[in-house]
Amino acid sequence: MARPMKRLFIALSLVLPAGWLLLAALFPQIDRTVQVPLLHFYIVTFFTFAAAVVTFFTAVALGHSSAPRHQLLATAFAVMGVLFFIHGVTTPNALIFAANPGIRWAAWLTLFLGGVVFALAGLDSPERPLPLVRRGLIHWTLAVFCGGFILIVAFRSQWLGAIDAQAAPWHQQAVFGLTLLIWLFAAVRLWRTWRQTALPVDGVMALIAAWFAIGSISMHAFAAWKVSWWLYHGQLLLGVITAVYALSQTYEQLRQFRLTTYYAALGLVATGGLALLASHFVSQFVEQTLLRPLGAELPATAEPLIAPAAMTEMIVRARLSGLLITGLALGALFLALLVVVRRADRLITARRNELAEAYTNLQAAEALRDDLTGMVVHDLRTPLTSMRLSLDLLAKVMDIPEQAQFRQRLMENAQGSVEQMLALINQMLDLAKLEVGQLKLARQPVALNVLLQEKAQLYAPQAEADAKQIRVEAGPNVPLVTADADLISRVVDNLISNALKYTSSGGQIHLCAEMNGTAVLIQVADDGEGIVPEAAARIFDKFYQVTDADGQPLRRGTGLGLSFCKLVVEAHNGRIWVDSQPGRGSTFSFTLPTET
Repeated sequence: MARPMKRLFIALSLVLPAGWLLLAALFPQIDRTVQVPLLHFYIVTFFTFAAAVVTFFTAVALGHSSAPRHQLLATAFAVMGVLFFIHGVTTPNALIFAANPGIRWAAWLTLFLGGVVFALAGLDSPERPLPLVRRGLIHWTLAVFCGGFILIVAFRSQWLGAIDAQAAPWHQQAVFGLTLLIWLFAAVRLWRTWRQTALPVDGVMALIAAWFAIGSISMHAFAAWKVSWWLYHGQLLLGVITAVYALSQTYEQLRQFRLTTYYAALGLVATGGLALLASHFVSQFVEQTLLRPLGAELPATAEPLIAPAAMTEMIVRARLSGLLITGLALGALFLALLVVVRRADRLITARRNELAEAYTNLQAAEALRDDLTGMVVHDLRTPLTSMRLSLDLLAKVMDIPEQAQFRQRLMENAQGSVEQMLALINQMLDLAKLEVGQLKLARQPVALNVLLQEKAQLYAPQAEADAKQIRVEAGPNVPLVTADADLISRVVDNLISNALKYTSSGGQIHLCAEMNGTAVLIQVADDGEGIVPEAAARIFDKFYQVTDADGQPLRRGTGLGLSFCKLVVEAHNGRIWVDSQPGRGSTFSFTLPTET
């Protein structure tokens, strides 16, 4: 249903204005004259100013992330808004006293220059996009041209009058022909681009080009103030609204709320509108309160005290004064509020970033929780399965005297599985207590050289089974440390277990304890596969595991061991770190203050 309605709108938007122009050309008597210069001034000035502001911010927001032709679409309407604003400002007896040929030239150049930009946009295609350098050159050329034209209209309008006197009417006909051809060319090129890309904004650009081709006929082929002449004003307004809407629907960055940008755009538009409204009230006040009563007191046959030309000049001056005073006052208020809004925008942006970071961390925490659940389930299932099998076998051989030795081994296996589960659960509980500072340390003198020797003997059978060696360097002169012996023992267990796990067959694990300033330095070094720098920077994070190229953990585990080590060492006012290079092994080091 939506597509037929859209097609009907497109057809009517082309057929109705073209049909009206055809009827007006065939039957001129139906083309009424609507000569309201002041209405023209207020409508054109306000809406072109608003269009220029909105499309300028649109072009800035698009940046270089959009297609070049879409950037040029916003640029075209920004330029057309500036030029047609000059057309409105130079309306006779609105803000200026004498007729200025700039009103005519500004209208001509609005459609002509807009058509040129649209034609350049039509040259852009997905296969051959316009280079960034050319886009920059186009923008600078347009800016220089508009600036020069404004200066000519303001200070050298007689140059335009001289051209009119020498070249009329051929110059208008030439401009008309070129403008019409350019818009038709742009419409065809953009229609082909739309057929290729199927992007709605490309279709909108082709439709706008067709509208403005009809608008060029409305501007040049019909006398000023005729209904047909007013037609292109409405098409310009419809074109800019449609373009901004299409761009906002295509690009996410235009829909994102930015307080400063929204305030700047709406504030400028509101300032311009209120300044125009104030100038109207001031001019009405001067005309109705001061001038008209003065002229009404005279007899009808008497000469007026103030000539009509002088009266018009006073009204124009009043309108200009009201516009300037209100514009300056509202402009100052706008700038003052802009400072406040910009500060508020920064705070909102900071809070939004904090919320986004918190949400990201929450998602990461949930993912870690899910991973931890899977790992804990796996690590608990293995000893539970082993214990269940041991108990099942134990039940079968319980009454067989010859299997006494086998029953003993089954009991030991079941007991080992229970201890393995308890160790995992205790590690998780102790880690939680360490994080919140609730685990009390049972401090006592600890001889680290003795502790390392005991650990080497404990893990020697496992190392020898894998053809690995454990060497200890810790002399009797290593001083005692005051620490929780059980926690420090578990730290060393974690580090040695990791070293055995990541060291290849035939490798060596080196345990060392030595004095380092006012602390004892303990090191567990291996000649295994090593750790990449990215992983080494995060290896003490909770739940972190070293992964392969596919993101899969290299070894199965909870990722709690090294985090536990870090919290225990820091609880003793020590420090832990790792030195490692891929392929050259790793050295885990931590320090503990000596006994005083």
